[in-house]
Amino acid sequence: MEKFESIVVDVDATAAVHPELDRAAILARRCGASLTIVDSMTAYAHDTHPRPADFDEDVVAGRRQELVRLARRVPEIPTTSRLLVGSSATVLIQEVLRSKHDLLVRSHARDLTAASGHDGAVDEELVRKCPCPVLLVGPGRTPERPRIVGVVTAGKEDSPKQDPLGVKVVELTLSMARLEGGAPMLLQTWEPFAEQMIRANSLEDAFAAYVEAARCRLAANLAELTQSLGDTVSDIRTISRRGKPEDIIPEFTVREGIDLVVMAKPAGNGSIAGFFFGGASLKFLKKLTCSLLAVKPDGFVSPVRVPAD
Repeated sequence: MEKFESIVVDVDATAAVHPELDRAAILARRCGASLTIVDSMTAYAHDTHPRPADFDEDVVAGRRQELVRLARRVPEIPTTSRLLVGSSATVLIQEVLRSKHDLLVRSHARDLTAASGHDGAVDEELVRKCPCPVLLVGPGRTPERPRIVGVVTAGKEDSPKQDPLGVKVVELTLSMARLEGGAPMLLQTWEPFAEQMIRANSLEDAFAAYVEAARCRLAANLAELTQSLGDTVSDIRTISRRGKPEDIIPEFTVREGIDLVVMAKPAGNGSIAGFFFGGASLKFLKKLTCSLLAVKPDGFVSPVRVPAD
């Protein structure tokens, strides 16, 4: 089971409620992890409005004081606080790299309600570039028994033995279910390989047979994947849906009352959630109103660098 050791949670210190902090604290307590509470404050170089000379100092001092207050709200957990200044996604990733955190938690609601497109892309940039798993917490309180779905997006019918990232998604789905007392399930999204070309060059019956054969092979792959993990997933519910993941997942989460989606971001256009690299990624995240846990492949190297002291 995944056991996080160092969790960093990004908060808006001026907000009235902090569902992301509440969820991070629960995970830290159950894992025995340390907790770092940060607030990423952007300094806008283009801001030309006249301000008092001590304005920045007052804002920084106020934010730091709020962070200290929030840290005191988290008993029985080794907790520190830190104010980060700069582009939000960049300074958060630098904090992960510098302090070797193994989970980053942030409020997804902040991006859902962001006024500008730039602010609204912070979640996407973290999903694409942060080296550790990123938990984007949806609005509202976490249910006592959250419904958790791990998404395995089928490729060209690759063997699950060649898909360590799919195994990682399943294992992390089960870990989060244990840590949060939730009910796990697996969702496989799939599309027939070269569907448009085959459709254009086949009779209707032949195309239908091709689609059914693809469905059966991919369903068998999913069964093989779960069987390879032994008794830990013997009773897990599995669902298969044909279509693009960015279309299927938001609708599925609403219909099934899902609280947390576990997905992977590959190193390139691979079999798992490759759409995170395309133009649909931000649109997908905006459509997803529940929480998301995005995991990276082993050996992932972030393009962000920590500046030299």
